[in-house]
Amino acid sequence: MRAGARDAAETVPDPRDLRRPTSLRGPLARLDRERDELAKAWLVRLIERASLEEIKGLPTERLAAELPELIGDVLELAAAGGRDPDRLPSGARERATRIADLRDARERSAAELSRDLTAVQAAILRRLADDPDGLDVDGFADLALDLAEAVGTLQAVAVEGLVERQVRDLESLANTDPLTGLANRRYLEDQLRQALALHKRYETPFALLALDVDGLKRLNDSAGHQAGDRALVQVATAMRRTVRTTDTAARVGGDEFCVLATNQTAAAAEPLAQRIADAVEAETGDEAPVGVSIGVVSCPEHGDDVDALLDVADQAMYRAKAGGLKVALGDPENPELIKVEKTSG
Repeated sequence: MRAGARDAAETVPDPRDLRRPTSLRGPLARLDRERDELAKAWLVRLIERASLEEIKGLPTERLAAELPELIGDVLELAAAGGRDPDRLPSGARERATRIADLRDARERSAAELSRDLTAVQAAILRRLADDPDGLDVDGFADLALDLAEAVGTLQAVAVEGLVERQVRDLESLANTDPLTGLANRRYLEDQLRQALALHKRYETPFALLALDVDGLKRLNDSAGHQAGDRALVQVATAMRRTVRTTDTAARVGGDEFCVLATNQTAAAAEPLAQRIADAVEAETGDEAPVGVSIGVVSCPEHGDDVDALLDVADQAMYRAKAGGLKVALGDPENPELIKVEKTSG
C-alpha cells in the first residue's frame, strides 16, 4: 500500500464520531473507554442511598455485565444528539428496563427507574467534570445537555417498557392459578370461548378433559394440607409435561383440573387422558398416593356451549370416579349419557 493511501486509511474517523462536532469527539470517545469505571461510580451512588437489604440483594454479576453496556447506550445516543429514540442502540430499551429488577418486584416503579437512570448521567458528568479534557465552558455545557437529553430519551422508553411488562405481569396473575402455575378457570373459559368461535367459523373440533384428584382428602387428613398442596403441584407438573403446547391445562377448583385439547375429538383425546393419568401416578409415587379420574368430551359431539361442555365433562369424570376407572368418554349420540372406557390399571 502506498504511504498516502496508508495514511488516509489510518485517519478514517469512526462513523459515530461524525455525528458530533469535532470538539466533543474526544470526550465521548474517552468516556466510552471508561465505561467500567463509570459503572463502578454509578454503583457507588446506588449503594449510598440503598438499604442494607437492598445491597444484599443486588445482582452484582448482572450489573457487572450490563451496566457498562447501558452507559455505552447513553454515550452513543448522546453522540447522535440525544433526542431520537429510534437512534437507540439495539437492546438499550430492554437493558434500561431491567434496571428496575434491582429492586423488589413490589417496588418496581417508574420513579425509581428514572432515578436510577439519572444516576448514570450524574456519574458520567462527575467524571467529565473531574477531567474535562480541554473542554471549554460552552463545550461542557453542550455535552451535558446532550447527555441529559439522551438519558431523558432512555428514561421514556424504559418506563414505557416497564409499564408494558407490569401490565403483562398483572394479566398473567389474573389468568394463573397461584399454587400450581397452571391457567385458572377464568383463562380456561376464555380459551373455550375462542375455541367455540373457531369451531363455528371453521368447524374445528376440540376436546375438553375434566380431571378430579382421587385420594386428596385422605392425604390432607393424614399428612396435612401442605402435603395436599404438594400433591396438587405434582399433578400440575405431570399435566404440564404431558399436554401439547397447543393445549391449555388449568386448575379450575380445589382438586379439579381441566385440559382444552385443540383439534381433537373425544375419542382422539382419550390417549392423552390416559397419558395424563399415568403421568400423575408416576409423578406422585409413594410420597403422595393420589390419582386422577378423567372425563373426556368434545365439541361438537357433546355441545357447543361453554357451560354445557363443562357440565357434561364433569358428569363423565364422576362416572369414571364412581366406577374406579381412570377415563370415561361422553356418548356422542346421547351427550347426557356417559360411555365408560375400561383402561389399564
